[in-house]
Amino acid sequence: MRGLRRLLLVLSLAAAALVAGLLLIPNSHHWPSKAAARLLAVGRLVQRRWGRNEGRFFSRLATSQAGYGPAMRKQFTSPIPFQSFLVRDESSGAVAFQGGDPLRTVATDLLGDVHAVWIGDFSPLLRTGRYRVIADNGLSSYPFSVGTAVFDGPLRAVQRWFYYQRAFSPVAAPFAEGPWTHPSDEDKAPPGVHGGWHDAGDFSVYSASMNEAIFWLLTTYSDFSPGADDTNIPESGNGIPDLLDEARWGLAWLLSVQDVASGGFRNSTCQESYGPYGTNTPNSVPVYRSGEVGTLATARAVGNLAYASTIYQAFDLPFSKACLNAARRGVRYLEDHRGENSDGLTCPALRRDGDAEVGRQARMFAAAGMLLATGEPGFARMFEENFAPPSYDPGFLQLSGQASLLYLRAPKGEAARKRSLHEQLRANANRALAEANAHPFGWATRYHWGSLGAGLLRSGLSSASMCLEDPDGATGDCEQALASVHYMLGRNAMQFCYISGLSGVTRGMSNGFHQWLAALGAQPRDFPGMVAGGPCENPEPTDGSVPFAVPLPVWGYFGDPAFPRDSHTPIEGRYTDNDSWSTNEPSVVWEAESLYHLHLARWLAAR
Repeated sequence: MRGLRRLLLVLSLAAAALVAGLLLIPNSHHWPSKAAARLLAVGRLVQRRWGRNEGRFFSRLATSQAGYGPAMRKQFTSPIPFQSFLVRDESSGAVAFQGGDPLRTVATDLLGDVHAVWIGDFSPLLRTGRYRVIADNGLSSYPFSVGTAVFDGPLRAVQRWFYYQRAFSPVAAPFAEGPWTHPSDEDKAPPGVHGGWHDAGDFSVYSASMNEAIFWLLTTYSDFSPGADDTNIPESGNGIPDLLDEARWGLAWLLSVQDVASGGFRNSTCQESYGPYGTNTPNSVPVYRSGEVGTLATARAVGNLAYASTIYQAFDLPFSKACLNAARRGVRYLEDHRGENSDGLTCPALRRDGDAEVGRQARMFAAAGMLLATGEPGFARMFEENFAPPSYDPGFLQLSGQASLLYLRAPKGEAARKRSLHEQLRANANRALAEANAHPFGWATRYHWGSLGAGLLRSGLSSASMCLEDPDGATGDCEQALASVHYMLGRNAMQFCYISGLSGVTRGMSNGFHQWLAALGAQPRDFPGMVAGGPCENPEPTDGSVPFAVPLPVWGYFGDPAFPRDSHTPIEGRYTDNDSWSTNEPSVVWEAESLYHLHLARWLAAR
């Protein structure tokens, strides 16, 4: 085997040398450059296959790699039966807990040749420490911690992701805490536009994802009141929680894209095309284009700005008033455009022009925010006129669940409607419990693009609400909300942490799809806190590998020798830690949802 590897390495190096020679041939005809590209591709493919860096699928006991709060439910999943297990202290080697037979067995069709899993429980382990689980079937877990502070590091990293993603701003030392820096790109913004975050691994700023993220940041503050003012962002130490400083960066973008004349809001600040992967930096792209004004973007902005006005009045009354005044101007735009569901042509990837259901739920969200901020009965009527029940599995851009959570916060909301909403959320939480009970890792999600976000959204809109209402009586809902966190941190078939750069993690995300990080070429490649999209049952057909791409080979979902995938790959394994944007691109939406759940986890750990 070693001899074969050496031979492959020699061949790849020889190919690279030959390519270098060909590139020196005067390019008077096309054949030298085409031949060079082919040989370069062969060399890259050989080197990539020789350097495969993926572990065997489901070859360990699956636990969170970050760990658990002392009183949390602590469970692991095994791909083969066991009769007993130990939890051993990593530093002393002492046995901290002894367990017996599996708690239960779960049949599954998500794991290929593994058709059932066995669940072990070590919840009685309460003592702070660092451990690993070892079963009598020969399998063990990666190490993890137990303690009240295990979520502090992941939480800080995910919250700081928003600083790295700021648009029209430098990412500078010492705030970068590493090599991930770039100069200001404010000169690329349309006149008057500022604030906001790059949506994902690209550079565009979208109303749809921006507003979803702002909602979860504001809800994080509403539910957990974090006061940390020391996360090393430029605003740290100003007397305002850093979480609210970061949320304000998004709100500033909303305020800057409001059309002065009509009161409506624009749907994007957009980059419509990019150069080759590995060449795009915030400073090298063209000037951004402003999107169009429409009712969908306006309704989203109205709901969030009204919501924000109720939070910032305790910290910055003029800003709070500015948010509410902008929201009122947006309401007038909606009134002037009744029956209209308008979006824009710029950056059509997120366009929903003419979608009546998305439009109705966006107006429902606007009404709930305004009712919360003002208590005016007209907004209760607007909520009812646009009412849609909170869905267990909301489609993209549907906001009935978020609107329902805002309505439940509104002191002037009608009691009967609140009871009805509570019953519907309880039913959704029950569905999550039932679905998770049949999942090998206790997860309730859909395996589409952004499966991690889908699971977090489901639990955030139902399980977490029930948990916070009665944390002692609704422990099942609390644990269900935490199941998405444990899955994200390593309790999955790949024994993989889907967040980059976390201390203490053995195997974690390190090479996400990201335009300016690919161009920067820093080591490590990813800044901490990037949350991957997760396993995707049917990745986009164009998400493939391009080994001959210049200046960098692109290793996508299909065709990567280091991460071979096809239709026979088990669904739980349909993720690649490379440039696959179908599975490994961060998003402002699931970053915000992750942050909310990490705050919930820290709160529960401290209890």
